[in-house]
Amino acid sequence: MSKIYKCDNCGSTNTYVKKHQYNFIVKDIPIKVMSDTRFCKNCDSIVEDEILENHALKQAYQIYNEKYGISPHDIINLRKRYGFTQELFSKIIGCARKTLISYENGSSIPNDNFYIILKMLLNDPSMINNLVLANEKSLTPKDLSTIKEKLGNIPNNLILMSFFDNSNNLTDINGYTKFNINKVEDLISLITSTSISKTKVLKEMFYSDFLSYKNTGECITGLEYVKYPFGPVPNNYEILLQYLFEKDIIDIKVRYFNDKEFVSIVAKKKPTNKHLTKEQLRIINDIKDFFKNYNAEEISEYSHQEKGYKETKPREKISYKYASDIDLK
Repeated sequence: MSKIYKCDNCGSTNTYVKKHQYNFIVKDIPIKVMSDTRFCKNCDSIVEDEILENHALKQAYQIYNEKYGISPHDIINLRKRYGFTQELFSKIIGCARKTLISYENGSSIPNDNFYIILKMLLNDPSMINNLVLANEKSLTPKDLSTIKEKLGNIPNNLILMSFFDNSNNLTDINGYTKFNINKVEDLISLITSTSISKTKVLKEMFYSDFLSYKNTGECITGLEYVKYPFGPVPNNYEILLQYLFEKDIIDIKVRYFNDKEFVSIVAKKKPTNKHLTKEQLRIINDIKDFFKNYNAEEISEYSHQEKGYKETKPREKISYKYASDIDLK
């Protein structure tokens, strides 16, 4: 059923369409457009027709963009040059997805802020990195991984902090301690001063943080720990180890024996320990000394006896409140 249009002037529903000149003002620029317009056959007044009026406005935007602005075609090609979806690109430039869609389909034109951003990217595509850094809080870890995959040059520390930054949420899960990558580097460098298994590294990190919390009321790194089948481990530890490997802090060696994988880690530089307190250094060295004769399987089994491990469900985070139950004797 076709829509019935009614004249606001005389009330007639008898209408027709003809060409008419619209005079728009787009960003202070007068734009003239000849476009189909609905008229009343009875009194020849213009009859409201949203579809025709939007089409005329879109023509005005097109004329403006061709002379003064950025065409929808250029915006689409820019986004596709990076290989981004509309959702991801809108986050990076700082606008809503529906706003970007309106720019790309020509139903609206970028305001001054986004005009400058898009022009900047068209002139220098490498400036996308600055925008990623500026809008990092709106980007998820998955977004950042996609960006790195597409661009290949997003700073690793930005991806790292997207997983580990806890500055806005200090709780018993992170020991009420702000995540400190410098202390993580010192801790792991000290633990791996000689080559040891990855499993043992992760367990000694757990005991160092939890024993520090027990003795001082503050953990060392601000890391969160999760219950895994082979014992407590830092949450997202693979990302953390990969970051340290790429930063040349540690070397990760993989070997196979009887179809089993064995991963060992060794520090590539002598630990400076400049970010650790004397008490933290003492605790870490005590942990290393206590477990020096344990292999990976033995230290895993030992960690399974901890109250915090027993009372936490699989794949859930272990509260530092259980630190008071740790007693290495």
